[in-house]
Parts: sequence; structure tokens; C-alpha cells
Amino acid sequence: MPRHRLAIDGGPPVRSEPWPSWPRWGEAEKRALEGVLRSGRWGAGGKLVPEAEARFAALHGARYGVACCNGTMALQAALVAAGVGSGDEVVTTPYTFAATALAPMSIGAVPVFADVERGTHNLDPAAVEEAVTERTAAILPVHIGGRPADMDRLGEVARRYGIPLVEDAAQAWLASWRGRGVGAFGAAGAFSFQSSKNLTAGEGGMVLTADEEAYRRAKAYSDCGREPGGVRHEHPLTGLNLQMAESQAALLLCGLDRLPEEQAVRREAMEALAAGLAEVDGVLLPDADDRITGHGCHIFMIRLRGRLLEAGRARVIEALRAEGIPAHPGYTKPLYRQGFVSGAARRAGSAGGGRFAQRPHDRLPVCEEICRTTVWIKHEVLLAGADQMRDVTESFAKVAEGLREPARRRG
Repeated sequence: MPRHRLAIDGGPPVRSEPWPSWPRWGEAEKRALEGVLRSGRWGAGGKLVPEAEARFAALHGARYGVACCNGTMALQAALVAAGVGSGDEVVTTPYTFAATALAPMSIGAVPVFADVERGTHNLDPAAVEEAVTERTAAILPVHIGGRPADMDRLGEVARRYGIPLVEDAAQAWLASWRGRGVGAFGAAGAFSFQSSKNLTAGEGGMVLTADEEAYRRAKAYSDCGREPGGVRHEHPLTGLNLQMAESQAALLLCGLDRLPEEQAVRREAMEALAAGLAEVDGVLLPDADDRITGHGCHIFMIRLRGRLLEAGRARVIEALRAEGIPAHPGYTKPLYRQGFVSGAARRAGSAGGGRFAQRPHDRLPVCEEICRTTVWIKHEVLLAGADQMRDVTESFAKVAEGLREPARRRG
């Protein structure tokens, strides 16, 4: 019998204290929002959006920032900045939020999914190269959970075929690869400030780029097709109104003040959690990689194996939550199995054209596997600090031991 009765079987939970709430706010946010109200500049023309663009770009080592109303629109603008258009193909990952595919689809491009790596949950560069065709207009890696993708090998593939690299950095604030901030490795990158994110304005997004021409395209696209610095009622380019509001920028600037300190807490907690879980049977940790010099710390992803996997992920998560640990299954279905993608494939097939019809998406075995085996610990838990990770580690160990027992013997 296990040393401690599981909470789902009536035993005492490991943790009863609440985890840090999110989002955080205080007097700074109140003053900032009141300042926007009094300024009379709630939308375009205020001073806070340009300040947020400049600060966020500098923080990640980029020359230019273009603030947008949300992360999905920022990713769309980043693709446009890289020259992606209707009928083009964008090679990307199926283990990600829907926006990664919705953004290219919204401009008429086709997401082509390549498999991922087990130990990183990120795009497999070898699979990306296999997916490249003459119609490929961009490679779109996602720094999933805040872990940078392999920018060495992905950058090499992009250079070999002359294809722009666009980064989905929606979960990767202050993440870095070989000391260089993600988001400006390629033609452009996109970040999100949605309410669940480590840096939040409720909603919002940002395009980063080091290239002036890409900046001008992103800026024009996000401002109804107006050229930066051009005449207000002249629209030489195609665009949409994707602009960030001053109130969003006010919240973003407050969050930027706290971000370095908060991320340091999360990183220390993630290191402590990894060290503790390394001792738990049935848990597979992410692969170590010295080239990652900064993790975005949005999600710590582990995989189940052995008896924990045999018990079933749903049961493991139920048991962890009963112990006071808000574990999450993450993405349980690859994007190519989502209705908006499979529906587009059917429509393209019936029309007799398009990449969806020419090369339907096959099962990608690694992605299918990690969608069944992955468990997430989100950033709010990490924000409790390294010492509090003992509760997470103890709960995993308790559940691993308790679920070894046949169900009829527990209780």
C-alpha cells in the first residue's frame, strides 16, 4: 500500500494553500489607466503605444516593434511583413494554439504541418525540411511554452532554401537562444499579451523585426494600409485596423516594469521543479540544451511514462488536482485534427485545388504521442517560487506511488 492515501481516495491533500492569482495588478495599473482616461487619447495618436513598442523591441534586441490589438493579428502581420500571401504554404507545428494556423489561413495561405521533437515539443528541423516545396513561403516555428525552438538548425534550413523564418513567440517573453532574444532571428516574430500570458495587457500583441522593410509592411498592414509617416487618408497598401489601444499599452508598460523580476522567480522555480521531478518514476523531463540561455517560463511540460501512463493521463491529472496541483493536459489534439483545418481541407478538396487537396495531412507520430502523454504546469504555479515547488514534486511522487496500486485496493 502507498505510504500516503491519495486525496482522490479520501486522504489529505499535499497542498491546500492557493497558488498565485493571475493577472496581477496594483496602484501602478490604476494610475496608468486613469492617466489614459484623462489624456483624451484612448486610441491612435497617444504616446504610450510608441513607448511600449520601443521598450519591448529593445528588451528582445530588435530594431522595430509594431503593437497590435492581439497576438493572432500580430502573427498575421508578421507573416505579411515576411511576404506571405494567398496560395503560399507555411510550414509549422501541429502542437500549438489554433492561432498559429489561423493566422496564415486568414491571409489565404496554407499551413503545412511538420512533426515535432519528443524532448522539446518544438518543430523538428528534419521534418521541416521534408515538408518544404517550391510553394513554401515561410517556416513558422513556435517557441512552445516559452522554450526556444532549435534556431540553429531551423535557420540553416531557411537559409538553404531561401525561405523567410517567422517566429511565433506568443509564449516566449525574454526567452533567448545563445544569448539572443527570440522574435527577431528571422524576417519577423510575433508575441501575445493575452490575459493568461506572463506579460499581459488583457489582450494585445507585438511584431518584432530587425528589417526596416518588414517593419514598414507590418506597420502599414496594421494601420489600414497607410504608409508609416504617410498621409492619413491615403492607403497605398492593403491592410486592416489592428492597432493597440492606449489602455492596453498602459497595462503593458506596467507589466514590463515587473517582468524581469517575475521571470527570474519563474526560472528559479522551473529549475527546482525539474530537479525534483527528475527523481520521480514515471516522469520524463524536457531535454536539456545549453544553447537555451533564457526560457520564457510560460509552461513547464513533462511527459508521462510507465505505470503513470498506464494509469491514464486523465486519472493522473485528476489525482494531482486533488492534491492541490493545477496540472493541465495541454493540447490534446494536433491542429490537423481540429475542425477548422479539416474543414478547410474538405472544402479545398471539393474545389479541386489547393495544397490541402494535393497533399492531405498524415498522422504525425510524435505529435500524436505527446498529445496523449504531456502534462503542463503553468506559470502561475512557478510564480510561487522555488521553495513551493516541493509541493508539486511531492504530489507527483505521491500520485506515482499511489496509482501503482490496483484501484480495488485503494481507499
